[in-house]
Amino acid sequence: MRSFLFCLAGVLFLFTSCKKPYYEKVLHDPELYRITVKKLNDIVLENNFPPVTASRNYVYANIAAYEVIASGDPEHFRSLAGQIKHLPAVPKASKDTAVDYQFASLLAFCTVGNAVTFPEGSMDQYVDELKKKAKDAGMPSVLFEGSVNYADKVAKFILKWSKGDHYAQTRSASKYTVKQQDGRWIPTPPMYAQALEAHWGEIRPMVLDSTAQFIPPDPPAFNVKDHNSPFYKQALEVKQMVDSLTKEEKHQADFWDDNAFKLNVVGHASFATKKFSPGGTG
Repeated sequence: MRSFLFCLAGVLFLFTSCKKPYYEKVLHDPELYRITVKKLNDIVLENNFPPVTASRNYVYANIAAYEVIASGDPEHFRSLAGQIKHLPAVPKASKDTAVDYQFASLLAFCTVGNAVTFPEGSMDQYVDELKKKAKDAGMPSVLFEGSVNYADKVAKFILKWSKGDHYAQTRSASKYTVKQQDGRWIPTPPMYAQALEAHWGEIRPMVLDSTAQFIPPDPPAFNVKDHNSPFYKQALEVKQMVDSLTKEEKHQADFWDDNAFKLNVVGHASFATKKFSPGGTG
């Protein structure tokens, strides 16, 4: 009987020693990363970021989070440094620093997301909730501090690198000039919104060598007088399709609409709705 009890105690010891700490169960749940990304989604939605600007917000926040994970598990995750040609090697945590990389990745995501969106500090409350979640789940203080510090180090590194993408310079660049000229874009009803991001082609790309790497073919020459011209035929095809949309096709068109701030017009009444756009959230 005594030998049986010793064996049972040994099995229980092995089981409990192999069991993950509770804070890992809480913070390593992939669902928590989805929730964290959704927090940034909400900020982007509420503040009407246009699609291309939203994509910039997401890419830097996610790169910061990914680089933290890659640093902690290089066997399964390869750093983007070098894959993105202009991204330098991201700093590693010192060998004597304890880091929970999953927790640190969430914090790095939030810090960068906070910095590339507005209003300032939009994610602060959520960051406080994450930190409280870690402490309440029993994360040791040394591990907590090491994770916070490493997340801050990576976030600062990514933010410094982001400043070289020419985005800030485009904020003060000249606006698109509206000209009453055949074939030139002009604001259209009902919103008459201005042209968005006319200088986005000057932003440093992530994967391409430059925006000149893949030049699209020129559009057909503007010509609405010749009913046999390619432009007229294509414009007529679009008009006929729009005039006969099914309910399902209209739903698809609304989904792919890149306008994050949609003006709805019903009779003489108009109201705006905010929504995500595939270009900004994909």
